[in-house]
Amino acid sequence: MSAIRPRTVVALVSLALGLVACSRGPTPRSLDFGAASGSGGAVTPGEQGVVTEWLAVFRTATDVQELDADTTAVKAIVGGAIVVSPVNCFDGLTVDDPGTTYVLGVVASSREQLDALVQQVDRPTVFVGRVRTMCLD
Repeated sequence: MSAIRPRTVVALVSLALGLVACSRGPTPRSLDFGAASGSGGAVTPGEQGVVTEWLAVFRTATDVQELDADTTAVKAIVGGAIVVSPVNCFDGLTVDDPGTTYVLGVVASSREQLDALVQQVDRPTVFVGRVRTMCLD
């Protein structure tokens, strides 16, 4: 009987390890949005992938470039809590001007955290409330 070559052994071991790894159940591919850093929103029970959070809007505009200067100023104060998004990214957001397409604001996981951010920014708000985020980065 001839000796088994080292390459053959390595190939067989690799194949066996590959088959063992493939035989396990698939790893769930879901994100825990409630544990995400930054906005800290919570997943709405029973609604996979929907994040609810508190939103305060400072300005609205039809063209996102109209928000550039204010965006820079607000971001310098609140960092990652800033939101510059289309209006339709938030279920529960009401705006007075139907032509509005973008909002500039801040988000937080609790009303207390939101109030603290609004106080830091020190600007009047046009909306404050709990919304469902429909667009995720």
